Amino acid sequence: MNLAELRQTFLSYFAARGYTTHQPAAIIPDNDPSVLFTTAGMQQFKPFYSDPKSAPASKLSSVQPVIRTTDIAEVGDDTHLTMFEMLGIFSFGARDEKALKKDAIESMWGFIRDELKVDPTRVHATVFAGDAETPADVASEKIWQDLGVTVKKLGRDDNFWGPTGDEGPCGPNSEIFIDDIEVGNLVFNQYYRDTEGHFTPLKELGLDFGSGLERLSATLQGKTSVWEIEPFISWLGQVEASRLDESVGRIIIDHAKAALFMISAGIRPANKGREYVLRRLLRKMIFLASTAETPLDFTALFATVREQYSTYSLLPAEETGAIFEAERSQSERNIARASRYLDTWLGENQEKDTKKITELAFYMYESFGFPKELVIEHLQSLGWSVDIKHFEELFKSHQDVSRAGLSGQFKGGLADHQPQTVKHHTAHHLLLAALQQVLGREVVQKGSNVTSERLRLDFNFDRKLTDEELKKVEAIVNEKIREDLPVIREEMSKNEALASGAQAEFGQKYGDSVIVYSIGDFSKELCGGPHVKKTGELGRFEILKEEASSQGVRRIKARTV
Repeated sequence: MNLAELRQTFLSYFAARGYTTHQPAAIIPDNDPSVLFTTAGMQQFKPFYSDPKSAPASKLSSVQPVIRTTDIAEVGDDTHLTMFEMLGIFSFGARDEKALKKDAIESMWGFIRDELKVDPTRVHATVFAGDAETPADVASEKIWQDLGVTVKKLGRDDNFWGPTGDEGPCGPNSEIFIDDIEVGNLVFNQYYRDTEGHFTPLKELGLDFGSGLERLSATLQGKTSVWEIEPFISWLGQVEASRLDESVGRIIIDHAKAALFMISAGIRPANKGREYVLRRLLRKMIFLASTAETPLDFTALFATVREQYSTYSLLPAEETGAIFEAERSQSERNIARASRYLDTWLGENQEKDTKKITELAFYMYESFGFPKELVIEHLQSLGWSVDIKHFEELFKSHQDVSRAGLSGQFKGGLADHQPQTVKHHTAHHLLLAALQQVLGREVVQKGSNVTSERLRLDFNFDRKLTDEELKKVEAIVNEKIREDLPVIREEMSKNEALASGAQAEFGQKYGDSVIVYSIGDFSKELCGGPHVKKTGELGRFEILKEEASSQGVRRIKARTV
């Protein structure tokens, strides 16, 4: 059964069993600012679990395109995909635990055994074994056993889902396996976990089932890899015509597929958020394709991939191809610029210090968008040694900070709340006020990122700052630190805050009630905190670097010691 047939069979089967077919959500979630992309079928239905009456129906089904970047380093293997389709069924407001589980499990079993004609001996299920916090899922176990399905009992790590965040709905889940390959997961939301870790049974229960369409189709066809089924086989043939290895072709196709959906959703390559994810995918494609013996026609590839997803609203291949080519031109210019920087650095540093070379390689990757494979290979070809393990450690640290930054993007740009990060956050306010004193009140914040290692402030200014200006800014901040000014937190209406002279971050959205932090009479900003109590806690402030961020925007990196 190919992907299109399986997709329609799933929706038709569950429609006949009372599940209303629901349209997929956009890949940019409109009700969940905690994530960059839609990562699950249930994401658009989150409000219905806490307010079942608001749902269009008590039982829904959908086929949802999702984008997941957490395992992007694994893309190219047999199972991981950046964009894939998720089959889902959902239920809201159930009052009877056993009835909810019986309907869900028996429906899924009917779909697998009767509709898909899977030999029952190929199937087994897992259920939650129970622990000191919540009891075993006895109901699901008995239902599966009554159906004649082998059941394995596993612990919380395998068979208990949620909550997302510190509190919320959660519950046991039951995974379904065919030939020992997981093809679906039934999640039963039957508890609420509070911030203290206590589990309270919910009066209104929910169901969330998800199954990867591509993996299920491959398993049904007796394949262990999605790259062994159509249309993946045909796509590989198109890429391999350019004499590229299959492993390279897999990544190019995967990224092209994800990029097609991102670009069609209005995302364009840039250096932040989901736009940055798209840029990384495109640049990886560009780098990999550069090794082809004959040029790869990306517009033709986008067109072929688009044909598979005719049920979704996607841009014409020509428009997607044009955006790709524009990014390719810019990428090639960046790589040329990075190469010049690299050659200059190598010319000035003849000592073959592996640690320094590795950190240089990572700097090229992080700052210039230089693909890590390319910079490592280039340095090795010049006879320099790169410590791959150290590079991966730097890369992991970079990812951790990025993830923390994204999760904290509504908390003032802080990566975490470590003491040094909090100090840097307060110094960030002092730096902005000092810049306005030296350069003029028209200077406003355009972006920020604060970690325990350093603070970063982006601000509008149309030229490079002079050494004298930077020294003056640095001196003003250190003067305010020596004055040991109090840092005062106040809560007020947004209108009151703005009328009092408090500054708001450019482009940020605020509610009617806001928090204002004042540092003596020197700085006053709308901010969620946290901060030190007095500036004397900061120590000594030093500017590390001043550079261009984008057209008309400068960037300063600094720290306190």
